Amino acid sequence: MMTYDRNRNPITTGSRVMVNGSRQTGVITAIHGDTLSAQQLRRTKTVEVSGCDGQYAPVELIRLGLH
Repeated sequence: MMTYDRNRNPITTGSRVMVNGSRQTGVITAIHGDTLSAQQLRRTKTVEVSGCDGQYAPVELIRLGLH
């Protein structure tokens, strides 16, 4: 599944990201949003990031390079 980060860069499972405001970095392990529209997906906490606790909304993430 693909969605967009806070800067409208595409992110998918395997993308390296940073959580905005916390300086935590990790790799997206899962995006849970099969039943959501693109707008809902971008603003709902559906993304799991390795090395970070909890789930994040894609607008809280910043992609770091290409994967």
